[in-house]
Amino acid sequence: MSAVIYTRPPNRLGKLLAAPGGRKLSDAVSEAQANLDSIRDQVTGEVDVALSRLRESVAAASMVDGGAEARADVYAHATAIAGLAGLCGLGQLGQVAYNLCELADCYIERQAWNSAAVAAHLDTMTLLRMAGLPDGSPEGVALLEGLKSLVRRVDASAGGPGLDQDAPL
Repeated sequence: MSAVIYTRPPNRLGKLLAAPGGRKLSDAVSEAQANLDSIRDQVTGEVDVALSRLRESVAAASMVDGGAEARADVYAHATAIAGLAGLCGLGQLGQVAYNLCELADCYIERQAWNSAAVAAHLDTMTLLRMAGLPDGSPEGVALLEGLKSLVRRVDASAGGPGLDQDAPL
């Protein structure tokens, strides 16, 4: 009779992960923060460029014949701002941009557009960028909560008030 022998190859990755060495977490975080600090000005410049492009897209989308392409551009530029803002200490600006993404997505999906609601987000982003309010400031938090309630209201209405150009905010 023959015997069967089961062998398992050694788990090299498990051994590497279990072995002592490498960088301390605090050192890695410090190095990452230093790297972010070194590119902060460049990232802030990219946020400003995206904000400028967002203004152009909002203006185009607000025209009577503003089409799906301009509205998709609003979404794309807001997404860029939402992704970059936190890297350069503009967290509240990023949150407003993310909120605009939700709003634009809702409008695009329902094939509706409310220029005043979109403009309110753009104006808030411009205000936050120019005022230099620190993240977590009471003013910035209040602005963000107001915009979030607008998006919740639009999201809750299935084609009702808030989606039409003439509907009140």
